[in-house]
Amino acid sequence: MAVAIIYGPAGAGKTTNSTLVKGGYVGIENGKLKQYKEKGKIKLLCSDNSSIVLNNFDRPNLDIEATWNWLDKDKSGKPQDNFNSQFRKAVESNIYDTIVVDNVTSIFNNAIIELDDSGKYKDMRQAYSIVYNGLRRLVWEAAQAKTNVIFTCWHNAEDYPAPDGTMTKRITPKLPMKIMDDFVGMCNICAYINTADKDGKKAWYYILEGSPNMYAKDQLYVRKSCMPEDIFSGGNK
Repeated sequence: MAVAIIYGPAGAGKTTNSTLVKGGYVGIENGKLKQYKEKGKIKLLCSDNSSIVLNNFDRPNLDIEATWNWLDKDKSGKPQDNFNSQFRKAVESNIYDTIVVDNVTSIFNNAIIELDDSGKYKDMRQAYSIVYNGLRRLVWEAAQAKTNVIFTCWHNAEDYPAPDGTMTKRITPKLPMKIMDDFVGMCNICAYINTADKDGKKAWYYILEGSPNMYAKDQLYVRKSCMPEDIFSGGNK
Protein backbone atom coordinates (compact mmCIF):
# COMPACT_ATOMS: atom_id res chain seq x y z
CA MET A 1 0.00 0.00 0.00
CA ALA A 2 1.82 3.16 1.16
CA VAL A 3 5.60 2.83 0.94
CA ALA A 4 8.25 5.18 2.33
CA ILE A 5 12.03 5.27 2.33
CA ILE A 6 13.77 7.19 5.12
CA TYR A 7 17.46 7.90 4.80
CA GLY A 8 20.24 9.69 6.61
CA PRO A 9 23.66 9.14 8.21
CA ALA A 10 24.34 6.23 10.53
CA GLY A 11 23.15 7.20 14.00
CA ALA A 12 20.77 9.88 12.72
CA GLY A 13 17.75 8.34 14.47
CA LYS A 14 16.14 6.33 11.67
CA THR A 15 15.41 3.23 13.75
CA THR A 16 14.08 5.14 16.75
CA ASN A 17 11.85 7.45 14.70
CA SER A 18 10.58 5.02 12.07
CA THR A 19 9.06 2.91 14.86
CA LEU A 20 7.13 5.92 16.19
CA VAL A 21 4.71 5.79 13.26
CA LYS A 22 1.02 6.05 14.21
CA GLY A 23 -1.23 3.02 13.91
CA GLY A 24 -3.54 2.35 11.01
CA TYR A 25 -2.43 1.89 7.44
CA VAL A 26 -3.03 3.75 4.23
CA GLY A 27 -4.48 2.13 1.16
CA ILE A 28 -4.55 3.47 -2.37
CA GLU A 29 -7.74 2.46 -4.18
CA ASN A 30 -8.71 3.78 -7.59
CA GLY A 31 -6.03 6.43 -7.25
CA LYS A 32 -7.39 7.74 -3.93
CA LEU A 33 -6.15 7.39 -0.36
CA LYS A 34 -8.10 5.29 2.09
CA GLN A 35 -7.41 4.96 5.81
CA TYR A 36 -7.92 1.44 7.10
CA LYS A 37 -8.74 0.34 10.64
CA GLU A 38 -5.79 0.13 12.99
CA LYS A 39 -4.37 -3.36 13.55
CA GLY A 40 -2.24 -2.10 16.42
CA LYS A 41 1.20 -3.61 15.76
CA ILE A 42 4.47 -2.67 14.05
CA LYS A 43 7.12 -5.09 12.79
CA LEU A 44 10.83 -4.21 12.66
CA LEU A 45 13.09 -6.37 10.53
CA CYS A 46 16.58 -5.37 11.63
CA SER A 47 19.67 -6.17 9.56
CA ASP A 48 22.19 -3.75 11.07
CA ASN A 49 22.10 -4.44 14.83
CA SER A 50 20.56 -1.01 15.49
CA SER A 51 17.42 -2.29 17.21
CA ILE A 52 19.31 -2.44 20.50
CA VAL A 53 18.75 1.31 20.83
CA LEU A 54 15.02 0.64 21.29
CA ASN A 55 15.73 -0.78 24.74
CA ASN A 56 15.85 2.88 25.78
CA PHE A 57 12.32 3.62 24.53
CA ASP A 58 8.77 2.43 25.14
CA ARG A 59 7.50 0.48 22.13
CA PRO A 60 4.81 -1.87 23.51
CA ASN A 61 3.28 -2.71 20.12
CA LEU A 62 6.58 -3.41 18.35
CA ASP A 63 7.78 -6.87 17.28
CA ILE A 64 11.51 -7.03 16.50
CA GLU A 65 13.14 -9.72 14.38
CA ALA A 66 16.77 -9.87 13.32
CA THR A 67 17.44 -10.67 9.67
CA TRP A 68 20.94 -11.56 8.51
CA ASN A 69 20.61 -13.98 5.59
CA TRP A 70 19.75 -13.54 1.95
CA LEU A 71 19.98 -17.21 0.95
CA ASP A 72 17.47 -19.80 2.10
CA LYS A 73 20.22 -22.35 2.81
CA ASP A 74 23.61 -22.07 4.50
CA LYS A 75 26.90 -23.42 3.07
CA SER A 76 26.09 -26.94 4.26
CA GLY A 77 22.69 -26.89 2.59
CA LYS A 78 20.79 -26.51 5.87
CA PRO A 79 17.62 -24.38 5.57
CA GLN A 80 17.83 -21.00 7.29
CA ASP A 81 15.65 -17.97 7.87
CA ASN A 82 16.27 -15.38 5.22
CA PHE A 83 15.20 -11.81 4.69
CA ASN A 84 12.78 -12.35 1.81
CA SER A 85 10.83 -15.10 3.58
CA GLN A 86 10.77 -13.08 6.82
CA PHE A 87 9.37 -10.06 5.01
CA ARG A 88 6.69 -12.09 3.25
CA LYS A 89 5.65 -13.84 6.46
CA ALA A 90 5.25 -10.46 8.15
CA VAL A 91 3.06 -9.22 5.29
CA GLU A 92 0.99 -12.40 5.12
CA SER A 93 0.37 -12.42 8.88
CA ASN A 94 -1.98 -9.45 8.37
CA ILE A 95 -1.42 -8.19 11.93
CA TYR A 96 0.84 -5.20 11.25
CA ASP A 97 -0.06 -1.62 10.36
CA THR A 98 3.56 -0.97 9.38
CA ILE A 99 6.58 -3.12 8.58
CA VAL A 100 9.92 -1.35 8.99
CA VAL A 101 12.83 -2.78 6.99
CA ASP A 102 15.97 -1.49 8.71
CA ASN A 103 18.01 -1.04 6.59
CA VAL A 104 18.23 -1.62 2.83
CA THR A 105 21.87 -0.53 2.56
CA SER A 106 22.86 -3.13 5.13
CA ILE A 107 20.69 -5.82 3.53
CA PHE A 108 22.39 -5.21 0.18
CA ASN A 109 25.87 -5.33 1.71
CA ASN A 110 25.11 -8.48 3.72
CA ALA A 111 23.63 -10.21 0.68
CA ILE A 112 26.68 -9.55 -1.49
CA ILE A 113 29.02 -10.81 1.25
CA GLU A 114 26.92 -13.95 1.72
CA LEU A 115 26.78 -14.70 -2.01
CA ASP A 116 30.53 -14.17 -2.29
CA ASP A 117 31.19 -16.50 0.66
CA SER A 118 28.93 -19.17 -0.84
CA GLY A 119 31.53 -19.88 -3.54
CA LYS A 120 28.81 -20.29 -6.17
CA TYR A 121 29.83 -17.33 -8.30
CA LYS A 122 33.06 -17.13 -10.25
CA ASP A 123 31.80 -13.88 -11.73
CA MET A 124 30.38 -11.71 -8.95
CA ARG A 125 28.46 -9.66 -11.50
CA GLN A 126 25.92 -12.48 -11.44
CA ALA A 127 25.57 -12.14 -7.67
CA TYR A 128 25.09 -8.38 -7.92
CA SER A 129 22.41 -8.87 -10.58
CA ILE A 130 20.55 -11.34 -8.34
CA VAL A 131 20.51 -8.90 -5.42
CA TYR A 132 19.56 -5.94 -7.65
CA ASN A 133 16.54 -7.84 -8.95
CA GLY A 134 15.71 -9.08 -5.46
CA LEU A 135 15.50 -5.51 -4.17
CA ARG A 136 13.41 -4.43 -7.17
CA ARG A 137 11.03 -7.30 -6.40
CA LEU A 138 10.98 -6.34 -2.71
CA VAL A 139 9.78 -2.77 -3.27
CA TRP A 140 7.27 -4.01 -5.86
CA GLU A 141 5.84 -6.46 -3.30
CA ALA A 142 5.77 -3.72 -0.67
CA ALA A 143 3.65 -1.54 -2.94
CA GLN A 144 1.04 -4.32 -3.11
CA ALA A 145 1.10 -5.32 0.56
CA LYS A 146 -1.89 -4.67 2.82
CA THR A 147 0.29 -2.78 5.25
CA ASN A 148 2.44 0.32 5.25
CA VAL A 149 6.12 -0.38 4.61
CA ILE A 150 9.02 1.83 5.69
CA PHE A 151 12.48 1.18 4.31
CA THR A 152 15.43 2.86 5.96
CA CYS A 153 18.90 3.27 4.51
CA TRP A 154 22.08 5.27 4.97
CA HIS A 155 22.91 8.24 2.79
CA ASN A 156 25.43 9.36 0.20
CA ALA A 157 26.72 12.93 -0.01
CA GLU A 158 28.47 13.35 -3.34
CA ASP A 159 29.80 16.22 -5.42
CA TYR A 160 27.32 17.29 -8.07
CA PRO A 161 27.59 20.00 -10.79
CA ALA A 162 25.06 22.81 -10.30
CA PRO A 163 23.44 24.49 -13.34
CA ASP A 164 25.86 27.45 -13.02
CA GLY A 165 28.85 25.12 -13.30
CA THR A 166 29.86 25.19 -9.65
CA MET A 167 30.14 22.00 -7.61
CA THR A 168 27.67 21.35 -4.82
CA LYS A 169 26.72 18.40 -2.63
CA ARG A 170 23.81 16.15 -3.51
CA ILE A 171 22.35 13.92 -0.80
CA THR A 172 20.76 10.64 -1.89
CA PRO A 173 19.76 7.31 -0.35
CA LYS A 174 22.72 4.94 -0.21
CA LEU A 175 21.52 2.47 -2.80
CA PRO A 176 23.32 1.05 -5.84
CA MET A 177 22.99 3.55 -8.69
CA LYS A 178 21.70 0.79 -11.00
CA ILE A 179 18.54 0.46 -8.92
CA MET A 180 18.29 3.91 -7.27
CA ASP A 181 15.49 5.26 -9.46
CA ASP A 182 13.76 1.86 -9.65
CA PHE A 183 13.59 1.59 -5.87
CA VAL A 184 12.89 5.19 -4.88
CA GLY A 185 10.45 5.56 -7.77
CA MET A 186 8.22 2.84 -6.30
CA CYS A 187 8.08 4.60 -2.91
CA ASN A 188 5.30 7.12 -2.27
CA ILE A 189 7.47 9.02 0.20
CA CYS A 190 11.21 9.66 0.19
CA ALA A 191 12.26 11.38 3.42
CA TYR A 192 15.56 12.71 4.70
CA ILE A 193 15.79 12.67 8.49
CA ASN A 194 16.95 15.91 10.10
CA THR A 195 16.94 17.60 13.50
CA ALA A 196 15.94 20.98 14.87
CA ASP A 197 15.82 22.67 18.26
CA LYS A 198 12.30 22.68 19.70
CA ASP A 199 11.72 24.36 23.05
CA GLY A 200 15.35 23.82 23.94
CA LYS A 201 15.26 20.14 23.05
CA LYS A 202 16.44 18.17 20.03
CA ALA A 203 13.57 17.12 17.76
CA TRP A 204 13.59 14.95 14.66
CA TYR A 205 11.61 15.59 11.50
CA TYR A 206 11.52 14.43 7.89
CA ILE A 207 12.31 16.63 4.89
CA LEU A 208 9.81 15.70 2.16
CA GLU A 209 10.41 18.37 -0.48
CA GLY A 210 13.02 17.48 -3.08
CA SER A 211 15.62 19.78 -4.62
CA PRO A 212 18.62 19.51 -6.94
CA ASN A 213 20.65 18.86 -3.78
CA MET A 214 18.43 16.24 -2.17
CA TYR A 215 16.22 13.30 -3.04
CA ALA A 216 12.82 13.77 -1.35
CA LYS A 217 9.13 13.57 -2.24
CA ASP A 218 5.66 13.12 -0.78
CA GLN A 219 3.17 11.76 -3.29
CA LEU A 220 0.55 11.10 -0.60
CA TYR A 221 0.04 14.59 0.84
CA VAL A 222 2.53 16.90 -0.97
CA ARG A 223 4.06 18.16 2.28
CA LYS A 224 7.38 19.91 2.73
CA SER A 225 8.08 18.19 6.03
CA CYS A 226 6.47 16.13 8.77
CA MET A 227 7.11 14.67 12.18
CA PRO A 228 8.14 10.98 12.15
CA GLU A 229 4.93 9.72 13.74
CA ASP A 230 2.85 11.43 11.03
CA ILE A 231 4.60 10.08 7.96
CA PHE A 232 1.46 8.19 6.83
CA SER A 233 -1.23 10.14 8.68
CA GLY A 234 -0.92 13.36 6.65
CA GLY A 235 -0.09 15.73 9.49
CA ASN A 236 2.37 18.65 9.48
CA LYS A 237 1.72 19.98 6.01
